[in-house]
Amino acid sequence: MKIVVLGASGGCGRQLVKQAVERGWEVTAVGRSTSSLELPDGVRIVRGELQDADALEAAFEGADTVFSALGLNLSGLSPFSTAEVPDLLSRAAPVIVEAMKRTGVPRLVAISAGGVGDSAALMPWFYKWIVAMTSMRRLYPELEVMESVYASSELDVCCVRPTTLTDGPRTGRAVVATRLVGQADISRADLASWMLDAAEGGRFEHFGPLLTERGAG
Repeated sequence: MKIVVLGASGGCGRQLVKQAVERGWEVTAVGRSTSSLELPDGVRIVRGELQDADALEAAFEGADTVFSALGLNLSGLSPFSTAEVPDLLSRAAPVIVEAMKRTGVPRLVAISAGGVGDSAALMPWFYKWIVAMTSMRRLYPELEVMESVYASSELDVCCVRPTTLTDGPRTGRAVVATRLVGQADISRADLASWMLDAAEGGRFEHFGPLLTERGAG
């Protein structure tokens, strides 16, 4: 399989690249000119901004699936830090869709977050409180816009909504949750593994699956 990974310098992006290479897939990683990309041998790297349609088209040409691990980089570690580029996701999503259509790439798997869209009803009260009281309250509207752009794109799209992300090992226990009980989290390694497995199947079963390793009721 030939794939493209956006946001390859982040924790989830690195896992997607690493595990795809382990599967023997052909991987193109897209990063900004300032991004530090320490990737396995054989990975093709395309440098460019997310609003640069030409760079994206060069990266997407001939690919089977695009994986987006894009997020909003915060200015610090404080839960009240602001995003460096607050509207990154909403501005990038239409450009990504157009570049995919121009190059004929039919499938997109993007990382969103638990609590976005109709998954909000499944989240425990304390998670909703954290979202409302921290910098995450600025992230969620961006994710909502991103998802709406992808939903209306007519592409085969899966916007994966993970619960709290950890740096734990790959366990193979990721599940699509219909209810959450207690603490819910999933490792970036398990999230990446589930996303790659989903891309190997037929048309995506869910547009916005709520994914977790622990806490599924």
